[in-house]
Amino acid sequence: MKEEAKKVLKKLEAHGYEAYFVGGCVRDWLLHRPVHDIDICTNAHPCDIMNLFPDHIPTGLQHGTITVKQDGYLFEVTTFRTEGIYEDFRRPSEVKYVNEVVEDLARRDFTINAMAMKHNKELIDPFFGLEDVNDHVIRAVGDANRRFQEDALRLVRAVRFASQLGFQIEDDTRKAMREKAPLLIHIAVERVREECNKAIDSKHPDKGFQYAQQTKLFQAIPALQQLFDQSTLQLWRLHTVESIIHKWVLLFFAADFTWEQSRELCRYLKMSRKEEETIMYLMQQITLLQPTWDQCQFIDWTRLIMKSGWERCYDLEKVLDALWWNDLSRKKVTLQTAFDNMTVKTLKELAVDGSDIRKISDQKQGVWIQQTLEYLWECTVAGELTNEPEVLLMAAKDFIQNEKALYVDDNK
Repeated sequence: MKEEAKKVLKKLEAHGYEAYFVGGCVRDWLLHRPVHDIDICTNAHPCDIMNLFPDHIPTGLQHGTITVKQDGYLFEVTTFRTEGIYEDFRRPSEVKYVNEVVEDLARRDFTINAMAMKHNKELIDPFFGLEDVNDHVIRAVGDANRRFQEDALRLVRAVRFASQLGFQIEDDTRKAMREKAPLLIHIAVERVREECNKAIDSKHPDKGFQYAQQTKLFQAIPALQQLFDQSTLQLWRLHTVESIIHKWVLLFFAADFTWEQSRELCRYLKMSRKEEETIMYLMQQITLLQPTWDQCQFIDWTRLIMKSGWERCYDLEKVLDALWWNDLSRKKVTLQTAFDNMTVKTLKELAVDGSDIRKISDQKQGVWIQQTLEYLWECTVAGELTNEPEVLLMAAKDFIQNEKALYVDDNK
């Protein structure tokens, strides 16, 4: 990807323009971290960029950004610019194109992101970002209060970078974060959630949580501040699960959130329906189980599989394993073992179906058919019946005749 991006820089230079790698890719190259996106800045204006690179997308034309396609890769190429007044604590009212890269770098958030690099690795570093990279420091470019006043999302980005990189936030920047924290209420909650996701799903979440506590970063979102304040003792467990959903559930449990509190915060953060439903299921089960940290307990996985299905149980086991991480050697039954031991793993594997059950009774079609199938499934899993049509239908007749099902007359 870097080699393809170099071709973009060289082509711009060949036509008399300046061009640099800029921002996070430069920082991550200096830190020897993986780079997934490469941004480019130049003194070429958008129309010049589009003329030079016919295969492009005008993704941010109003802000001077053109996405250039180069041999299967996409690179955002942005004209050097300064920005006008920020009217909504997020975006400038206008942008002005400039000719100097230093003016462009001056508008950026942190010194570690305010470096530019030529294709020959020559570094443009007017705000001593390399020094801060080497010292593992996050420092606002120029006046920290002004940077956060311009774009309040930078408040959460500081915490995210601390979590991802394990860096310290320098004093003036941290003080400005505490002062400007109330401005976070003006930022779209989806953007806040995504930055939180990145902080939670990072190598050093303890760093981010530490600064969120010190600065009262989420004071405008009390439930989120409570979560960051009360879950710190169990943050190390986040590394024992991979799914961001599982990590949120661990935090909810560590912060002693109720099911209702968890649901309210999920909805406030506008999580997807699937995310919310999964988290709510897990919190409900944990509330019923009332697990104790690092004390394994017996789980009737067979019953849970039949009730909730494999996927839900898989999620639950992952979370419980994290809760019991230091006691897993005493775990007696795994989900996989319980599943493997089930002679009939789903209703669909029964040797009879709903149409077969319907034929043996004069009952009108209704939920009694599903209830009968579930009864047969339970009996086969328990080993009380063999999964053969004749055996199952005979048991079904007895079940229906003995009125063990709760019939519902759909016509009433």
